[in-house]
Amino acid sequence: MKLDKLFGSKAKADILKYLVFRRQGISVRAFESELEWSFPAIKKQIDQLEDAGVVDINKDQNKWSIYLTEWLWLYIKNLMVYMLQCDLIKYFDGYELVINRYFFGNLFGKKLEIDLVVIYSQTAADHVEALKKDIEEIFREYLIEHVVVWFMPSAEFDKRYRVADKFVLNLLRSEKE
Repeated sequence: MKLDKLFGSKAKADILKYLVFRRQGISVRAFESELEWSFPAIKKQIDQLEDAGVVDINKDQNKWSIYLTEWLWLYIKNLMVYMLQCDLIKYFDGYELVINRYFFGNLFGKKLEIDLVVIYSQTAADHVEALKKDIEEIFREYLIEHVVVWFMPSAEFDKRYRVADKFVLNLLRSEKE
């Protein structure tokens, strides 16, 4: 999904991603150093977000602290997580022969300690490094740098299922939630 189309600009989408997935209470100058946008571009988008009631700005004498509006934060976070999930599913659909199954975890609201589990076919073992890089890039597009992704060959998954491994059973249980 194209967040820049939804929010009207790539800079605005990046600001919202940053506030959701990294931290809040950041200044415009800090945004400038963290994101690839100029101060005027960021300031313009922050002003528009403030006018729309999406962000609150605590203005001290020396510094501004920008926060997502408290009641709106959860809605925007859920929207961002849903869009991330859609982007991952779209990516996985392009690799149906390589990726047998996948399970969304903690980041996606499931009761798992891992954010994403990818079960790949035995014949795709040499493609795993490329898959890791691509998935890492998808998370980076959402400004998420710390994520726990587990890759498991389908033979190991099947073996662990047959012996009623707790981890695999939790994956299957979380899929039904």
